[in-house]
Amino acid sequence: MRTSFVSVVAVASLAAAVSFLCVERPSPTHPAAPTANAEGTKLLGRLPVAFVPNLGQWEHQATYVARVGAMTVFLQDKGWTFTLAERQGQTESVPPMRPRARADREPEPVQGRGVAVRMTFAGASEPKLSAEHQLPGRHNYFLGNDPTKWRSDVPLYGSVSYHQLYPGIDVRVREQDGHLEYDLMLEPQAQLEPVEVAVEGIERMRLDSEGTLVLETLLGPVRMPAPLTWEEGPSGERSLVTCRYVLRGENRFGFKVSGRRPGWALTVDPGLVYSTFLGGTVQDAAFAVALDAQGAATVAGRTDSADFPTTPGAFDTSIGTADAFVTRLSPTGSSLVYSTFLGGTGAEYAVALALDAQGAATVAGYTGSPDYPTALGAFDTSFNGGYDAFVTRLSPTGSSLVYSTFLGGTNSDYACALALDAQGAATVAGYAYSTDFPTTPGAFDPSFNGAGWDAFVTRLSPTGSSLVYSTYLGGTGYDEVQALALDAQGTATVAGFTASADFPTPPGAFDTSHNGRAPDAFVTRLSPTGSSLVYSTYLGGAGSDQAQALALDAQGAATVAGFTASADFPTTPGAFDTSYNGGYDAFVTRLSPTGSSLVFSTYLGGTGTQLAYALALDAQGAATVAGRTSSTDFPTTPGAFDTSYNGGPFAGDAFVARLSPTGASLVYSTFLGGAGDEMAYALALDAQGAATVAGYTWSSAFPTTPGAFDTTHNGGFTDAFVTRLDMLSTGVSVFGRSSPGCTGLLAMSVTSMPRVGNAGFALTCGNAPPATAGLLALTGGRFASPVVVLGVEIWVDPTLVFIQLPATSNTVGASEVSLPIPNGPWLRGTRLFAQFLWAGPTSPPPCPPQSLSTSHALEFTIQP
Repeated sequence: MRTSFVSVVAVASLAAAVSFLCVERPSPTHPAAPTANAEGTKLLGRLPVAFVPNLGQWEHQATYVARVGAMTVFLQDKGWTFTLAERQGQTESVPPMRPRARADREPEPVQGRGVAVRMTFAGASEPKLSAEHQLPGRHNYFLGNDPTKWRSDVPLYGSVSYHQLYPGIDVRVREQDGHLEYDLMLEPQAQLEPVEVAVEGIERMRLDSEGTLVLETLLGPVRMPAPLTWEEGPSGERSLVTCRYVLRGENRFGFKVSGRRPGWALTVDPGLVYSTFLGGTVQDAAFAVALDAQGAATVAGRTDSADFPTTPGAFDTSIGTADAFVTRLSPTGSSLVYSTFLGGTGAEYAVALALDAQGAATVAGYTGSPDYPTALGAFDTSFNGGYDAFVTRLSPTGSSLVYSTFLGGTNSDYACALALDAQGAATVAGYAYSTDFPTTPGAFDPSFNGAGWDAFVTRLSPTGSSLVYSTYLGGTGYDEVQALALDAQGTATVAGFTASADFPTPPGAFDTSHNGRAPDAFVTRLSPTGSSLVYSTYLGGAGSDQAQALALDAQGAATVAGFTASADFPTTPGAFDTSYNGGYDAFVTRLSPTGSSLVFSTYLGGTGTQLAYALALDAQGAATVAGRTSSTDFPTTPGAFDTSYNGGPFAGDAFVARLSPTGASLVYSTFLGGAGDEMAYALALDAQGAATVAGYTWSSAFPTTPGAFDTTHNGGFTDAFVTRLDMLSTGVSVFGRSSPGCTGLLAMSVTSMPRVGNAGFALTCGNAPPATAGLLALTGGRFASPVVVLGVEIWVDPTLVFIQLPATSNTVGASEVSLPIPNGPWLRGTRLFAQFLWAGPTSPPPCPPQSLSTSHALEFTIQP
């Protein structure tokens, strides 16, 4: 059947609210929190623009809900309502703050004004609504503590149609290029004149001299340009015709078409454009990221709820109530695998995330909801007051709860860090205002220490039904854990900051004395049972120092990152940067396995402010850090993705930087951002050393890649982003794959840019058999598909300019082979292919005593 169409496009910008998290902005009295939402390079993703059926997860009459660009759209029987909001008080782009002056109440919401505009087709029949064009992925809603109201596997759709709204007329609502569009589809004999739209929630309506329909609201005009209209003939041919709006009273409009031919279908396409100062109420923030064995990224964070307006017109908004979310992207970042919402009637923030071997996500954070969803048999199914910490494990598909528990006392308590042991038991850490936070007999410190809040470390059983151990950690000042890691035996090491002069530090630690009036960073290792300290040390200088991230190497040595305002922060000779740069500098410090000395310690930054929030170690022990910088002179490396600062005077760029394993140099360092403000809050490395980072951006021009899940900024405040960087310089690319013996994937990389005259150029390999001899093969060509030799894949062609260089791995399986590039112009453009091969002892039985393993391969072209 041939039909005609009327299509309306909606464009809007989004103003979002403050979010609250276990992350610190540099101030000893005003701890900070992130906000987030955006996309990035090589792997990007975000909560989808889609029409979601209301299956009872929302208690309002809308049949479908869509968050399109800067607005929330609620589809009802004979029309829809859309909401816009103006956020008050945001004058510059800075990381938002989490107030902590009062822990016994929720954070103050951000106030603003909003507009709800309802558009109803007057005189229409009761239509049948149907969703079309199902999108990849699913949403799951665990909202409240009544399981009968939870909804799993909720599908996502690209459009919704109203069938036979008028005789012979359907209406299709859809998203196109980030805009809302609705199409009036008229059969050949259907008449357009009866179509009439009643508008509520506006001040007045008028037509301007160009035929644009202008809806005046308290927040400004909503403009609908004269509709684009065409006919479609019996054979499918199209012809443009003239259509215009007509006013039918103070708050009604219709359409009038001229020159329509009998028997031809009609399409009318009016555009709906919102003023740029308008914003929406939705804010989304990604705070944690983890990768599964296939490299698929799972992110966790928070999202503002879409509050259905009960009456059209202007309304006040309090942007502050939020749900947690967990979202899994496909390995290429092109689609959603699932997206799950967690929450109750209060606000939730998922700030820590870990995956088990099956890919099941465990998340931790904090909630202000008495009805947060818990599972039968969990350790604590009752809300305790203020904010409670929570720990929730999802099934691998995100469609059900394995367990979910509160964790806290009668005051406010915040979980900030999470890790899983080999049995799947979750250890969580954070800080507690509650004097009755649950502790266990025999724990290191079962009593609250006073002065505001104490850190805590708690291990749950694998089923989440009981506590294995739970202890306070702190002194008479305030103390917070911000990061946590477990070794192979499940021993917990935590890091954070403390204002306590009597923070527990056993003899023999690197630094047993508090260094000033401002908080010091600390690193503490507990015994496996949580009953004693293995070591505990201050880390800092006379200014404010905060540890925000932590990772352990194969020997159990802790590497920590954070930020410092101390000109005398402890550094080590030969480290990358031993001089304070002013403001707040990032720092990266590696302790010995016993915590008694520094292996290396370096500043990282420029003349502005640097905040390091995320850290990961690769197979060679090289530290990759991420965060935010406002320094135009932040150190970058030649050939990195972006070596120029992008932010304005009140903004900052995200940064991602990799140090050498000794901390003596930068292997790779890049800015990441646009003209607005960016922050990277989370980081994970895959087996090849590629970095996936997540955070927030204000920038409409944040770098995205073709085919990514969402390449358009959604307006207003912040968008979350997920970005994968290969951490290789210009002229270097990966091909092939590793063929491990028993040691796992072998990662190959470079130390710097391959360019003429680079005497320090070298090739590296990680996760090789420890203390073993091998070789580095350099050739002038590669195979299109690998040649298999003794069970491993050879990707480089040894028949073309073959060079063999000896390689030896150290005790942790890392190797570096120097390949100085002469200063010869004739080398420019030379292409080489390289791959490591190892033979000899690998892992203990059942691995064979002798085996071969190969790394993936690299192609590099010598640059000018």
